[in-house]
Amino acid sequence: MPNFNAQLAIAKARQRGAMTILTIFIMLMAVGAFGVLGLGQIVWEREEVQRIADLAAKAAASDIDNASNGFQAARDYAQRNGLDLDTDSIEINCNVQGTDTLLPAQSCQQSALVRVTREVPAAFLGSEPVVAVAEATVLPFISGIVGTNLLALNLNNSGLSPLLSAVGTELRLNLLGFEGLLGSNAQVDLLELGVELGVFGAGEQLDMARLLNTEVSAAQLLNAALDIVGPDAPIVTIPGNGPIDTVDFLLSDILATDTNGNSQFAGASVRLGNLAFASSFAAATGIGGNGIRLNLGNTLNVSVLSPPQLFVATKRNSDGAVIATARTEQVAVSTRISGLLELNVEVGGGSVEIKDIDCRLPQSDSAVLVDLESTPLSAALRLPSLPLLGRPTVNANVGSGSANDVSMAGFPDPVVTTSYSFEASQGVGNLLTNLNSEIGLLGGVLNVLATNPALRNALGLLGGSLDEILGALGLEANEVVVQVDNMDCFNTAVLTR
Repeated sequence: MPNFNAQLAIAKARQRGAMTILTIFIMLMAVGAFGVLGLGQIVWEREEVQRIADLAAKAAASDIDNASNGFQAARDYAQRNGLDLDTDSIEINCNVQGTDTLLPAQSCQQSALVRVTREVPAAFLGSEPVVAVAEATVLPFISGIVGTNLLALNLNNSGLSPLLSAVGTELRLNLLGFEGLLGSNAQVDLLELGVELGVFGAGEQLDMARLLNTEVSAAQLLNAALDIVGPDAPIVTIPGNGPIDTVDFLLSDILATDTNGNSQFAGASVRLGNLAFASSFAAATGIGGNGIRLNLGNTLNVSVLSPPQLFVATKRNSDGAVIATARTEQVAVSTRISGLLELNVEVGGGSVEIKDIDCRLPQSDSAVLVDLESTPLSAALRLPSLPLLGRPTVNANVGSGSANDVSMAGFPDPVVTTSYSFEASQGVGNLLTNLNSEIGLLGGVLNVLATNPALRNALGLLGGSLDEILGALGLEANEVVVQVDNMDCFNTAVLTR
């Protein structure tokens, strides 16, 4: 019996030991499970907090001009995207890009640093602070084109003007396809364009100076752009012959930007329709002979002197610095009035200086600051029927006009196309006054006019001929049109953490 009792006691002791080990194992498993759950919670919360910090950093960089207001727009944006003020704290400061050196708000330039801290209850481990840091640098850019009222007419979808139709015909483009091409709002990424043209290899970054120094024909440029746009491209056939293929020009002739300093153009693009508009005029500069002939009452011979320029500009640290200068197209027109007077007019021309990009949230509060200037409108009147006067040519011009610090405001998010027109002066009336004044100085012209009704009638038709010329070209005297078709503040605030 004693042996039995001893054995029973030993068995019970072993059973208790086994239960203790099992209990400890279960408790360890539970602790491990809780620990895994706690760590999983921390990992999930860390990812969530980092997401909020990233969004807030991009918003703060986009709103860098309002740093002195405490980045309130960025704080509001963070709250809309998950920031909980009961458990989270957020700090937003200006800093030097690539470092953790904080700057006072009034010293903000292009970079903002965000710290978001969240107290996370990690199961029974207590509260664990999760911290996320993100830095963003704003690299806003705008793109667009400068032109005369001819550009504005094209933007208004009023059909092609006689001059644009003639350009398309001279370039041997199907007019319906050409009109669709000019009206295309598709964006052409400049890095992709450089790759298509063979300027850059795969994996290279956009080097604007190299791109601008590339010589192309309009056909090469348009085919590359159409390949980039892909299925969204308008249906247009490039003929393979004529000026569109044989006239080469530098891309800097139709695309303007400032490549000095530390300008960065990551993600920059231009509108396909604008690229077609500028490259078509660049090709038209090579049309020989008397240029483009327009038969509208009096026959007009039009020569394209220079194409319009697209522009791409990125924000500088210093407000008011010129970050891009682009010009409008300029054309020369010659005609003979009643077979007696030869009138030559240079019309169009002007320039815009992009001085600053003001990025704010919401983006509808953003703006571009520009200076505008028109080129003098000039005319030369030859009187070959009066060879004895000794002064067969009369010259006149109308001075240029300008406007400074013009704010082109109100760009919704996402970007839309807008345009701003500036008319420097009413040039036609002044031009006619100047011509008549100059004609009056001709020695015996009054006697000749008295005995030559045809010449007198031809001079009387002069004003109507000028109006006819400008109307045929789709121009108004001394007018500069600026179209900004892409302004990207928020989406180019790049995370640099």
